[in-house]
Amino acid sequence: MTDKQKEEEPQKKPRIGVFVCHCGENIAGVVDVKAVAEYAATLPNVEYSTDYLFMCSKQGIELIQKAVKEHNLDRTVVASCSHEQHWPTFAKAISDLGFNPHMHTQVNIREWCSWVTDDKKAATEKAKRMVAAGVARAALKEPVGTQKLPVTKRSMVVGGGVAGLRAAMDLAELGIPVVLVEKETSIGGHMTMLNKTFPTDECPMCTVSPLLNGVMAHPNIEVLTLSEVTNVEGTMGNFTVEVTTKPRYVHDNCTSCGRCAEVCPVEVKNEWDHGFGMRKAVYKPFPQALPSVFTVDMKHCIDCGSCVIACPVNAIDFSMKKEKRTFEVGTIVVATGYEEYDPTEITAYHYEHPNIITQLQMERMLAPTTLTKGKIVRPSDGKVPRTVVVVQCVGSRNDQVGNEYCTGVCCMYGIKNSGIIKEHLPDTEVFFCYIDIRTPGLHYEEYYKRAQKKGIRFIRGRPATLTPDPKTGNIYVEVEDTLTRTPLCIEADLVVLSAGMIAPRGFGKLGAKLGLLRAKEGFAKEYHIKMGPVRSSRDGVFLAGAIQGPKDITQTVAHAGGAASAAAQPLVRGYLEKRMDTAVIDERLCTSCMACLATCPIGAITVGEKGMPVVNDAACKSCGACVPACPVGAIQIRNFRDSQISAEVSALLAAARAGGSEE
Repeated sequence: MTDKQKEEEPQKKPRIGVFVCHCGENIAGVVDVKAVAEYAATLPNVEYSTDYLFMCSKQGIELIQKAVKEHNLDRTVVASCSHEQHWPTFAKAISDLGFNPHMHTQVNIREWCSWVTDDKKAATEKAKRMVAAGVARAALKEPVGTQKLPVTKRSMVVGGGVAGLRAAMDLAELGIPVVLVEKETSIGGHMTMLNKTFPTDECPMCTVSPLLNGVMAHPNIEVLTLSEVTNVEGTMGNFTVEVTTKPRYVHDNCTSCGRCAEVCPVEVKNEWDHGFGMRKAVYKPFPQALPSVFTVDMKHCIDCGSCVIACPVNAIDFSMKKEKRTFEVGTIVVATGYEEYDPTEITAYHYEHPNIITQLQMERMLAPTTLTKGKIVRPSDGKVPRTVVVVQCVGSRNDQVGNEYCTGVCCMYGIKNSGIIKEHLPDTEVFFCYIDIRTPGLHYEEYYKRAQKKGIRFIRGRPATLTPDPKTGNIYVEVEDTLTRTPLCIEADLVVLSAGMIAPRGFGKLGAKLGLLRAKEGFAKEYHIKMGPVRSSRDGVFLAGAIQGPKDITQTVAHAGGAASAAAQPLVRGYLEKRMDTAVIDERLCTSCMACLATCPIGAITVGEKGMPVVNDAACKSCGACVPACPVGAIQIRNFRDSQISAEVSALLAAARAGGSEE
């Protein structure tokens, strides 16, 4: 029997089956599940009631299906875990028997009862009331169909760091066209800035270069640099995204010969080198940068025209303008990465002093292409430091200034650079000040032990102050070693701050355009921290890498692969299967006031041909915001109708009165 036939058949007395789950001791440890099942059997329209150890197990599913057949049940109520996680399991159980899956009702007596109620008697009574409410609602449930919706077979990846590159490549290899949007002049992100990577001390560029070149050369990937997402409309499967691209002032026929930079008279600090390198007003941020095309920095350009004359292929064009393009895509992957915490707000650390630097600055100091030629020196005078202090948890694990969370990778990159300093300068003393050493990865602990053998002095304590000496340029580091209870004052030539990872400062605007929820720390909020870490709060938008929270490179690449896989699923399938438990308008009651249209947060309601509001079922999220906005009650959500909710509340109150409670 089809869903339509079931909708058209006359109403008959419901035959409900109730199944109460022990969930091991999660529920049964607090709730008397047998008493709840016995109580459920006395409720109106309940033809069968039982309990079982694990309803979601194979045996539990078979028990439900057997009961449906033997007792001629037409709807089920399972009292167990959350609707979000387990409704699909039990809905499929009855769907496999030919029933509409929406005739299943989930009652959450775990998160909403056993986990939050200590007293067994009170928890049992509460579970009874919840089951009574669920049964009352189930009796009024209506079969709801599904609809197959076409999708646009193209994906957009926002962010061109290692996470974005990995996601783009994985999608492209599945035959899905990809638009890669990067706001900087080149792709690669933070990984291209590093000197070495833990725990193998590999060259980052040697590792990531094949991926960089692969993305640039892939026929299914269109790379847009100097570009940002400026508007997003639509829903999963059919997004319309506006991308604004800033002018590079150099055309793609640039051969990257560098003659323009040779004749440019302007020299400024290279942001990519974090103060340890210089560049011209026409530049590439680093030699291997891709796209291999120079860029004119109009902020510093003096319009002398030397570069135009020097270019052998006439690639420089100052008439280039900002460009806006619109893309139709089915899914979006957000991979905008992280930023390094700015230690300036920790005034006691005097980050403004040249001999106090961050780990990213140390990475660039160690690079052979910068001003230091890979040598470790004091920025103030170029002298070789004889004492270096590394300070951990700068901007992390601090509820007074910075952030409360642990970045999780600072210990490892701090240990890495401390070891490299000892390798370059064996006679230099290296002090490593930490709160706790965290090495949460395969081979990470061994890496830490190798660093200990190099002669690094580990001090368990967070420095209170870093005091620069104006005469010598040295830094006095005051710290207490909490293991020996010894206060220390270390005179350091160079201090390296292990600054934490934070969400990109401009992500708030992008997140708003994408309609994403953000965690209090500023990162994008995942759908479920364990079961949906690559899904965002908006269907069709997925998260890759450090935008979801701090990660090392290994975790980032793995996370990006998961995001690409999730983003590819509807596009490879070719359609979305949409549940039609959406908003429905009763035209007999509607006055066309359009209050619902103004209230809908995603624009799923529009004005139809008759001048009345019309619901776009494909876009509707069944959030219900439109329902209280209607002054005449003309709009309802299927299976969340006023009559169903009223029956649920009435049953809940009746059960409370019967139990002698006024709660």
